[in-house]
Amino acid sequence: MGLALILDMDGLMLDTEPIAFRAVKQASHELGYAFPDDVFERMIGLSAQGGRDVLRHHFGDTFPAERLGTLAATRYQEYLDVGGVPHKPGLEDFLQFINARRIPRAVATSTATDLATLLLRQAGVAHYFEIVVGGDQVSRGKPEPDIFLVAAERLGHRPVDCAVLEDSGPGIQAAAAAGMKSILIPDRRVLSRDIRSSAHAIAESLSDAKRIVEGLLDERAN
Repeated sequence: MGLALILDMDGLMLDTEPIAFRAVKQASHELGYAFPDDVFERMIGLSAQGGRDVLRHHFGDTFPAERLGTLAATRYQEYLDVGGVPHKPGLEDFLQFINARRIPRAVATSTATDLATLLLRQAGVAHYFEIVVGGDQVSRGKPEPDIFLVAAERLGHRPVDCAVLEDSGPGIQAAAAAGMKSILIPDRRVLSRDIRSSAHAIAESLSDAKRIVEGLLDERAN
């Protein structure tokens, strides 16, 4: 069976994480809290529940995590409505590349499915993906493998025949737990040596990832 690709969204295809950070900081300020940078970085790549766990671990059990999430989501959409949804460098070229090679592909993101679909549409790249698996479709988010296993099943591919493109530590851990090779394209957070060594390959950008995907295709052709 040929290669299939499973792509993360925020921080990998869409440059939305700085906007999300701005929205969270603004929302926390409105609620009367200071929001440290390192807390947000620990939330990157996690499910909504995982993010709430990080918040309560830092701020305490009485922290209004649900209120913050609702308000931050409102501010996030307001920022996107004004500035649009920014791409990561090389996104369109990479998607054209995998489309031309007819590589089956899916999006697997911790973002809820409806919002992820909307963001992909607003970014002008939704037509490249028939399969979008959001964090609301699995009971356990990254770093558990569930979301990638669901994506592989919908693609009709075995996990061993799938490669994951990710920017976050939890995503790389989830890919390894799913038995899939991963291509790491680091974004905001400095990742540990263990995380980096778990990846099959590390690329500087989506443009750089093309050569790695080509190598995976060549391996299967030989």
